[in-house]
Parts: sequence; structure tokens; C-alpha cells
Amino acid sequence: MLKPNRLTLWEKYLDLLTWLKQRDATINECLEIKESSQGQGYGLYVNKSIPKDELLFSIPRSLWVTMDKATSSTEDGDDEFGDTLKALIEKAGPGGATVSLACYMAKEYILLCLEEEEENQSSRWGPYFKTLPWKRGINNQEHILFWPNEKIETLLKGSLCYEEARSLRKEVSFSIKVLGPLLKKSINVSRGQKTTKNVFEQITSILPWRKVQEDNGENDVVDDKIISDAIKGAFVNLLTRSFLDDDENEKLVPLLDLMQHSNTPNVSLKVVKIKSSSTSEDTGVDTVVEVRANCDIDAGLEMFNQYRSEEEESMPYARFFTRFGFVPGIMEPMENLLIDKSPIFWPKKVEV
Repeated sequence: MLKPNRLTLWEKYLDLLTWLKQRDATINECLEIKESSQGQGYGLYVNKSIPKDELLFSIPRSLWVTMDKATSSTEDGDDEFGDTLKALIEKAGPGGATVSLACYMAKEYILLCLEEEEENQSSRWGPYFKTLPWKRGINNQEHILFWPNEKIETLLKGSLCYEEARSLRKEVSFSIKVLGPLLKKSINVSRGQKTTKNVFEQITSILPWRKVQEDNGENDVVDDKIISDAIKGAFVNLLTRSFLDDDENEKLVPLLDLMQHSNTPNVSLKVVKIKSSSTSEDTGVDTVVEVRANCDIDAGLEMFNQYRSEEEESMPYARFFTRFGFVPGIMEPMENLLIDKSPIFWPKKVEV
């Protein structure tokens, strides 16, 4: 079993802030990371009064976890992994992008854990990925993808979120079946255990209607459960923390995803272009996510982002639970509400 970093979560957040500042992120000195007032793990606070429109932090594109990084990934020695994901997206369409990004994240997480066992710290995303909820309970993260099948059938059957929960779990199970072999091979290649196949052989070998001869797995660095758990954790991170901008592509943005949800957020965010001397692009322009106060914020208050509007017809509270793992304004354990048949989850009976 993989054992991620032994540091406390608080220490990991301190490492994250240091890592961000060293890589051209701008972080207001007033920011603090403390336990959230919402009872959902940690959150972001200000330790002094902040006027409206003041910049709280900005995160450059180089630190976002994006699909283009996944499909161009070559730094770990597997030159064909990114091309394989790109080919999968072309074959599977838009839905393939989320699956491929989850596969990339799972690979990076497993390699990070293996590096830590050897005290070798070279992972591209190390300080950020150590703070993410790869399993249930980290930063109080709850999610139906972490639940065993028996709990889904016992607690959710007949509820407003049952069908969506089953659909999400089915998608993840299929992704594990399809991408698990590719992920395992790529990790072995990165660890110097195997040689790669060409892209066509890799893609056809993971499609369910093609049978290919696989080895017996005796030299595998990781077992199937580690692969499965990492892919599942990657999907949870994408569902609960991904950010969409105008290009409508999912991405993870460090620190942005640490803020808790409110339907009346006190921050605003936007993607902007800025002049930069350190960008790798020839244009001298970098893309950043800027987060600013959208009102005056008093010292000691927590900062909140709006994940989705609670007024959206397509986003009832039951769907907040299946997507994000919580219900806005509810601090009681979700299992208690399900056991008690709360109207949040159970359709109201029509009176005749």
C-alpha cells in the first residue's frame, strides 16, 4: 500500500504556499490557512481588513493542472503516454478529456508516493498533490465515489441522487478497466521496468473490444488496487475542485480550490493576460487566474468562492452532494440525513 507524505495537513499547506511563491504565484501576505468555519476541513482567511478589488492571489498557468500538460507529458521517461491520451480524446470525444486528465493525475500521484518511499522529491506537482483528498476524509472530503457498493444501495437507493451516483461510479469503473492497464504500463516505464509500445498498440490495447496479450504482471511496480484507488481519487479531485473558464476545459488551480463554497461569495475570479519576464512563451505574456475581494472583507473572515449557484434548476442540493460531497449550509454528516430520509435527498410525495 502506498504511503503518501507523513507531514500533517497543516504542514503540507505551508509547503504548498512556499512552492507557489517560488514559482511566480502572487499571494497577498494577509492570507492564512485555518480550519474552515463551515466544518469542511481547511479554508482561506484574511488576517487584516481588505478593501474591495484588492488582489488576494494570482496563479500562473504554469501551475495549473491541465489537459495540455497531460497530453504533452514526457518528463518522467514515458514519451508515448501523452500521445496515447491525446489519441484517446480524439477517439472518445469531450468525455475522454476528463477521463484522460484523471489518468494523468493518478499516474503523477502514484509516482509521487513511490518517490516519497525512497525520499526522492522530484515530482512536478508534489506540494500541491499532497494536499488533495486522494482518499475519504482528507480535509473532511466526503464523496460517493469513495463509498462501497453496499452503502450506495443501502443509503441512496430511491433518493434523488441515486441514479447520478450510479452513473458516476459506472463511469469511473469503466475508466479503471480501460485505462488501468495503460496507467500501470506507463508507471512501469517511468520506473524503468518495461519498454513502451507504439501509440497505436497502446491505444488499441486499452479499448475493451480488442484482446491483446498482456504479461503476467510479475514485474509491476504497483498492484491493481493502487491503480484503482488513484484513478478514483483523481475523479473525486476533478469533480470537487476543477475550474472551468471560457475554454470550458477542466483544470485544477492550486489555492483556488482551497476556498469553501458560498452562494454569496466575497471573492471574484477571472483569467487574465499579464506581462511576464519569466514566462516560457516567446510573447512575454503569461495567463493567470486572479482572485480579488469583491467587497470589503474584515480581518479574521473566511473567503468564499461560489462553486455553482444554488438557484440553478440543474443544481439542487442533492446534486451538490453527488458532485461536491456536501450540501450547502449543512454541517451534520450526510449519512445522518440519508438515514433520516431528509427531504433534501428524498422526493416529496404528492398529496392527492
